[in-house]
Amino acid sequence: MKNLAVELEVIVLGREIFTDLWRLFGFKAVICEDPNNVYAIWKELISENVAVIIVEDNWFSEMPLRLRLLAERSVTPTWVQFPTLSLEGENIVAK
Repeated sequence: MKNLAVELEVIVLGREIFTDLWRLFGFKAVICEDPNNVYAIWKELISENVAVIIVEDNWFSEMPLRLRLLAERSVTPTWVQFPTLSLEGENIVAK
């Protein structure tokens, strides 16, 4: 009998500093410093072998509205937002 198990990926999407931390856990990092550029990699993100996409909440809120709404309603992959990382001395302005 063939093994029909499919290996699913967890992708970490966003700024390099955020993705580098999650890469330590073995997740696939996709660097996209500007959330407006997510259109260029959208097909990769919603491929069948992606189960979860991890993003920073501020980064996610800056995604283009159309794609953000699709992501919020998505069942597979599931988008998980984590608190935004801030570097010492970095200004984060709440929107």
